[in-house]
Amino acid sequence: MKDVFPRRGLPNVIQKLENGDTVTIVYFGGSNTRSEGYRVMTEDWLQERYPKADIRAVNAGINGTGSDLGCARVETDVLRHRPDLVFVEFVGNDGGDPESKARIEGIVRQIRKRSRFTDILFVYTLKERDVALFQSGEYQKGALMQEEVADYYGIPSIHLGVAVSHLVSEGQLVFTSREDVSIPGTVIFTHDSIHPTIPEGHQIYTDTITRSFELIRELQDQPGRFVHHLPQNPLVPANPWEYAAMLPLDSLTTFSAGWSYLTPGNSALAREYSWLFPGLWRAADPGDAVTVQFEGTRIGLFDIGGPDSGRLKVTVDGGEPFIVDRFTFYNDHNRNQYVFLPELPNGQHTVHFELDTGKTDKAAVFEASGNARSSEHFRQHPDWYDQTVIRLGKLLLVQPPL
Repeated sequence: MKDVFPRRGLPNVIQKLENGDTVTIVYFGGSNTRSEGYRVMTEDWLQERYPKADIRAVNAGINGTGSDLGCARVETDVLRHRPDLVFVEFVGNDGGDPESKARIEGIVRQIRKRSRFTDILFVYTLKERDVALFQSGEYQKGALMQEEVADYYGIPSIHLGVAVSHLVSEGQLVFTSREDVSIPGTVIFTHDSIHPTIPEGHQIYTDTITRSFELIRELQDQPGRFVHHLPQNPLVPANPWEYAAMLPLDSLTTFSAGWSYLTPGNSALAREYSWLFPGLWRAADPGDAVTVQFEGTRIGLFDIGGPDSGRLKVTVDGGEPFIVDRFTFYNDHNRNQYVFLPELPNGQHTVHFELDTGKTDKAAVFEASGNARSSEHFRQHPDWYDQTVIRLGKLLLVQPPL
């Protein structure tokens, strides 16, 4: 199995690196990108490899997020930095979601529409469940979907699981082990089956990326600036995801009287998440509501969940209300999260979000997930969980032309 598919390469960023120019690289993905792992290590390698270049790296990784949120934040988190190269890493959180192909294409088309000179590189991480696939000669389903996009747009891609699975087969790597365990002569790759250890696990990812980068450079045969192709028709017919956006909540919304706005100046939680949101809209009482009027096919919320999270009763265009629970089995601590409502016909819509009077059986949620630590946390802090708080950060929209 190959771990790199060079396709049309990285002609523009490589030329700028070799010329000693200023180069901006955006690392765009989930938790493996946000961590101080391959992102930092590849940046260091590039700076050592091209000492005359002024490399400016942007950390656009957000834990627990996939390409759907990625589509919405391309403008704010990627394009405003005017990147020369964008790493795209969403396979881990997308999994085999059938919409992954459309969403990844939405990211590519947004970048291409802004600049035909920005190079893009797909990197595919892996989880423990993927090792058997690699050992049997198969890439994970999510990567195969993204490879269709890579083929269509000539984007190079790197399968990080090939080297890892080889090391497992050779007995040189144990994929998952507890933090308090060491095995002489072998690399412990993760402690949770998902996130590589730092530096050992991420060093394997980094070595694969840098080796692949050198191969892509050696195959480069395009002198001067290269104009990347943007086909008029998307690979996925009528793909709406290139029209996704992330907006301030107050841009299209009406709040009831019960909402307050938390800022880094008056809230420790808002300070903690100031890297994501300038502030948070908070409500805690059933009946508090927010109404959004928008044009498009999808609406979503980017929010902060926690032990105190409640439920939203949602009404779309005056239809039957339904419940969107903002408490999940991850919420034994505060964390960023998001949700998209089901797709709607393209047009004008009014969506009403109201804090629900009902409460989730949070103890049952933890018990069903089998997480003993979370269940114990619930028993120790029942008052934290006996609340119905909603904290909203950004509005997510998909707005294709009518």
